[in-house]
Amino acid sequence: MKSVFTLFLGLFLYASSFAQSAENYQVYANRIKQFSKPARLVRKDVNAQGNGSIEFTNAKKQILRFRLQNNKLQLGSCRIAFEIYYYENNYLRRIESLDSSGNLIGCNLKLNGEAVTEFSIEKPALYLQKKKMIDDAEGNIDMKDDSDEKIIRVQYFDAYNNPIILQKPVYISSKTYWQDNIRMAWP
Repeated sequence: MKSVFTLFLGLFLYASSFAQSAENYQVYANRIKQFSKPARLVRKDVNAQGNGSIEFTNAKKQILRFRLQNNKLQLGSCRIAFEIYYYENNYLRRIESLDSSGNLIGCNLKLNGEAVTEFSIEKPALYLQKKKMIDDAEGNIDMKDDSDEKIIRVQYFDAYNNPIILQKPVYISSKTYWQDNIRMAWP
């Protein structure tokens, strides 16, 4: 009888510790006014030392990402603390970089000092062909940079959400977009 009680107590403590930790992480998500609430935890890769990454999602198909170091918000390059990924029909449409207060933050280490990147798939049928090849290889494929084929165009915005005017349109490769779509990189 004692072992059954111990087992139930252990299960209860485990479940309550997960609920408590999810609630603790929600405090970070609540800081971000652009991120629609209610939100739910979709990924938590935090080790016993409090190091790792967290992702929340919501009904608007946004993903809020951030990392912790020693159970504290970790700042990435250019002091980026949060990223919001906006999806439409399962395709990435926009990424916003935010500081620890939830404000857009431009980054001089990025290509054009952008705080926001918007994606436009200009040749969807061609991208779907390339995406299938990448998916079939689970991303482990060396592909020629196809940015010259003008499949995916990006537009950059500054920390005030104003467009960054460039001399010519910027295109990225299908594989780069695929990696951004599945959130492989961190700032």
